[in-house]
Amino acid sequence: MSYSEIESLIKAEQMRQKKSFIDTDDIDKYIFKIKSNAEFITHYTSGQCAGFIAFYCNEPTKKIAFITLVLLAPEFRGKGLASNLINYVIEHCKKNKFEKCSLEVRKDNLSAIKLYEKHGFKIKQDCDAKLLMSISF
Repeated sequence: MSYSEIESLIKAEQMRQKKSFIDTDDIDKYIFKIKSNAEFITHYTSGQCAGFIAFYCNEPTKKIAFITLVLLAPEFRGKGLASNLINYVIEHCKKNKFEKCSLEVRKDNLSAIKLYEKHGFKIKQDCDAKLLMSISF
């Protein structure tokens, strides 16, 4: 896994979405935070990083995981890769005896909401522009 490829994907998406993809003024600080604390599962196609999922599964006493970012390069979207990445995280959580996995998603990201619901995530809280969703195992 190459963090530079992950960083490039994040920065490209941030530009594509006119700096609204990640809600921060300091994208480099955000990238440093997830590189330092999150676990990553990447998917490569023909040697290219097609996308990744970043998640926190580092609070075993609370038994709660948190998906912080799912991102695919535009040319790899709609091919089921995001589902595969989410399935991996869910199985990882179950294997490690976590009881729940949560995430936040922007309300206007209807395709992501639909994807998460397909995997069993339910809306737990409405947080202004975002929704808190979770799944229990």
